[in-house]
Amino acid sequence: MTLIQLEYIIAVDTYRHFVNAAEHCHVTQPTLSMQIKKLEEELNIIIFDRNKQPVEPTPIGKKVIEQARTVIKGRDRIVDVIDTTRNEISGELRLGIIPTIASYLVPLFIPQLAEKYPNLKIHVEELMTHEVVEKLHSGTIDMGVISTPLDEGGIAEFPVFYEPFLLYVSENHKLYEKEKISSYDLNLDEMWLLSDGHCFRNHVINICGDSTYFPKKLKFGYKTGSLEVLMKFVEQHYGYMLLPYLAKMGLTPTQMNRIREFKEPTPKREISLIAPEGYLKDKLVEGIITEIQTNIPAELRFLDHGKVIHWRK
Repeated sequence: MTLIQLEYIIAVDTYRHFVNAAEHCHVTQPTLSMQIKKLEEELNIIIFDRNKQPVEPTPIGKKVIEQARTVIKGRDRIVDVIDTTRNEISGELRLGIIPTIASYLVPLFIPQLAEKYPNLKIHVEELMTHEVVEKLHSGTIDMGVISTPLDEGGIAEFPVFYEPFLLYVSENHKLYEKEKISSYDLNLDEMWLLSDGHCFRNHVINICGDSTYFPKKLKFGYKTGSLEVLMKFVEQHYGYMLLPYLAKMGLTPTQMNRIREFKEPTPKREISLIAPEGYLKDKLVEGIITEIQTNIPAELRFLDHGKVIHWRK
């Protein structure tokens, strides 16, 4: 049994496809398959049910893969200890970021992070919050950027900034005439929402109120994970929506005319870097936080969440 074989079975479990797993491991598919077959023969078990598509681990295979992940994590921690001792930031960074943050934040700091740490190989993946958590627990990503608090066992949270919400409203709506709005001005009857599963949707509902009914004043319903698509509906004179503060950075002057800020207290979301508890790459954590805080708008750099209140509850 070798560490390479353990890495191969982890890859197949992650991608549920031998060819894709081989590509990830930078080997040919026959090489990967042969090594997994040798491991199965050595252990006298079948790790994967190859008759199923996508391929699935057998019951005993799941237990073996779980232990393999533990072993590989242990190996990686040894490397982390050495890098930390040398005060180096190098190796691989697998970062999961939720979509309503990634679209606006990634271009602000990832290029600068890559330039500052040329020996760091960065992989960024857009994931839903629950996927970030699952992949952190399984060890298939190293860190995540999500909206917190998460309060998940085994995961450490590092608040980076607090992002205000903004209203994006049609010109023909009465709220367009207001300079600033409050949560009591909003009604889910006229609000465009992201589809279920997006934490941004939950934030909006918390600000606006009850979500037990379908919006009645909008001309049709539409399920999407894209804020940009919902903005198009607003621009076609349908209702309004909430946007994260960073979204306004790429807006045209015409679009900026549809933006309205909230009266105090302004609703905000906490944006944090998260990592497994006991994560040894402290310098990397500090480096990412520094790059984000350096490159976001100056007005967001103060770690002040203001007064914590329960919106419309």
